[in-house]
Amino acid sequence: MKIDLIICGVGGQGNLLASVAVANYAMGKGLNVIGSETIGAAQRGGSVVSHLRISDKDIYSATIPAGSANILLGFEPVEALRHMERLAPQGNYIVNIEPVPTVNCNMGLDKYPSLEEIIKQLNRVTSNGYQINASAKARELGNVIMTNIVLLGILCRVSDFFDKDEFVKVLEEIVPVKARDINIKAFEAGYSMVKTE
Repeated sequence: MKIDLIICGVGGQGNLLASVAVANYAMGKGLNVIGSETIGAAQRGGSVVSHLRISDKDIYSATIPAGSANILLGFEPVEALRHMERLAPQGNYIVNIEPVPTVNCNMGLDKYPSLEEIIKQLNRVTSNGYQINASAKARELGNVIMTNIVLLGILCRVSDFFDKDEFVKVLEEIVPVKARDINIKAFEAGYSMVKTE
C-alpha cells in the first residue's frame, strides 16, 4: 500500500496544518509516513508545497518523483499548475479554483493565466480531476481561512484511503478547542461538496 500526496498552495492558506492532519491520520493507522515542505516567503503569499509519502513498507525518499503522485491537492490554481508534473497519469487532482494572484500580477508585471488554461494543462496529465471553489464555501461558513479544512473534507470524500469519522477525530486533536466546532463544520461541508458514485 502506497500513497504519494502533493499539497500545494501559498503562504497563509493552511497547507502545513493540512499536511499534519493527513500525516497524523496515516500514522494512526500504523503506516510509515515521511514528508517534506518547501516554504518560499510563505508569510508573504509565496509558494508552499508539501510532499507526503505514506506506505506500509519502508520509504527511502521524502520527495515524490515526477509522474508518481497519486493525489495533487491544490489550494491555489497556479500552484497546482506549478506542481502538475509530479502527478501520475492515473492520479487525481483536487483544485481550489479561487486564485491568489502574486504581487507581480497585482502590479501588472505578470499575467495570471485563465482558469480554463490551468485546467486544460492539468487535464493533459490526467482527466481525474475536481475543480471546486473551496474558498467560497469557507467564506460562506464565516472565514476564508478554513479553505484548507474544506479541502480536507473534499480529499476524504474523493480518496478511499480516508475514513470520514476517523479523520474528524484527527482534526479534533490538532485544531484549537475554541475553533473545533467550526472546523468540523467546514470539513463536513467540504465532504458534502463532492458526489461520488
